[in-house]
Amino acid sequence: MTVNTSHLPDLTHAVTSPTSFSRRRLLAGLLGAPVVVALPALLAACGDDTVEPAGSDTTAGSSTPTTAPTDAGAIGYPTDPTTAVVRITYEGGFAPVEYAFVNTPTLVVSGDGRAFVPGAVTAIFPGPLLQPMGVRTITPVGIERLLARAQELGLLAPAPSYEVDMNIADAPDTVVRITTTDGTWEHRAYALGMETDASGSPAETTPARQALLDFVLAATDLPATAGEAELGVESIHSPDEYRLRAIAVDESTAAGMDPAPVVVEWPASTGLDLATATDCARLSASAAGSVFADATQLTWFRQGDAVYQLAVAGVLPGDPAC
Repeated sequence: MTVNTSHLPDLTHAVTSPTSFSRRRLLAGLLGAPVVVALPALLAACGDDTVEPAGSDTTAGSSTPTTAPTDAGAIGYPTDPTTAVVRITYEGGFAPVEYAFVNTPTLVVSGDGRAFVPGAVTAIFPGPLLQPMGVRTITPVGIERLLARAQELGLLAPAPSYEVDMNIADAPDTVVRITTTDGTWEHRAYALGMETDASGSPAETTPARQALLDFVLAATDLPATAGEAELGVESIHSPDEYRLRAIAVDESTAAGMDPAPVVVEWPASTGLDLATATDCARLSASAAGSVFADATQLTWFRQGDAVYQLAVAGVLPGDPAC
């Protein structure tokens, strides 16, 4: 058996192009990255999100389905900005709970015509606290082509069994969620695409798993699947809101760490009591100010007599509510 990771997102500290997306990230990050602190390597978002929703009928809060005007047999989907029409993530596997909390999707396509992918990172430790996300517009035609591919592969339907016997331990599940006006379909397969054929290409042992893998590969190559002309220029996404989890830490342990964490005061201007955020909390970008943008993976926050380490992510369409 040969284990293949070429289709997986890369969470290692590599320098990448702002408009490119490597699929090697997840497994290397889970199995190969040294554990220096309790949180995984999370990198910061910066810059302005200048991308406007693409296409027509994208009024905020609208749930009116849109259709591709040039494609026959268009598939209806919700067009509100908070709905993820297509969302691909890697969940579970050998990773701390903090990683699961901030787990960055491989792809999110929102109903109002935006496509989010992990942004570029640099080989610097400690990196910034927040994982950057790239965003670009995608037209209704582009979304329809993506949904049409899902329909061709049988994914706009209840999930079949994706279980197979394999000798791969601690791998993540590939999770694909697709929402149309007919409902939401979730497809979850363990260690998808981690075995290869004789040529070294990802291969699966059942038609259902192969169809799911084919869609993941197609969806993560948006220029080829949706059409380059249906995509806007990628920029760095500036979230309107953050979700965070506060983990109480013993400040005395910082002395034995190299490099040592830096403890800073949690700004009272946020209005958030970190003691209430040990499970999950949300904070608006206006209340957060620059506190997350200025923080690194080794920034700890003091509030009163307690010290916390934070897991933080920008809120994306389809994220669970706290």
